[in-house]
Amino acid sequence: MISILMPIYNGMEFLKESLPSIMAQTYEQWELLIGINGYPPNSEVFQKISEFNSQKIKVFDLPNTRGKSQTLNAMLEYTKYDLLCLLDVDDIWMPTKLEIQMRYIKDFDVVGTNARYFGNRNDQPIIPLNKINPSEFKIFNPIINSSAMFYKKDAHWDDIRGVEDYEMWCRLSVAGKKFYNVPEVLVKHRIHAGSAFNTEEHNKSIENIRTKYSLLCPK
Repeated sequence: MISILMPIYNGMEFLKESLPSIMAQTYEQWELLIGINGYPPNSEVFQKISEFNSQKIKVFDLPNTRGKSQTLNAMLEYTKYDLLCLLDVDDIWMPTKLEIQMRYIKDFDVVGTNARYFGNRNDQPIIPLNKINPSEFKIFNPIINSSAMFYKKDAHWDDIRGVEDYEMWCRLSVAGKKFYNVPEVLVKHRIHAGSAFNTEEHNKSIENIRTKYSLLCPK
């Protein structure tokens, strides 16, 4: 079984695309946890998304959390299963995403997939495929956030806005965890005006993460 985490602050309008992409998975053994953060208790956003509550989908009101990291950490308390996946509300999974990843997760600690941009871009990220060498973390974030499958025991997000996923992957890589990217494009990653994408602030945070874990890029 897999627990899928989807924190929501902005982007509720994209749920009509991301949610069906979960429902269409050929691997059906999952639960979806949606965490509403940054709003007052019992907000209109929470009430509206609560309409999706079902046996497999649970919506949580998390008014005391701020930001993605706090929300994800709070959601861990409600997960039932040892395997986790992430899906940002504005991204989309291909139907065989979970089924294909399950073939690899017994041999690796973190399994991502190839992806394609859509929206304001129509190309693919340049990321390593198949087994990921630890040295790759010196250069870029090799795991697309919405593609990640990993173990709950390894999950904790530091509060580093916009690059909290990269910090966790670096921490796990330095700890000796093994990473793999499925070569098939199994995720569509939306780029739009509200996307967190390569800002000067993020670049400084990335530099700090690399210094913290001695992942210094060669000169």
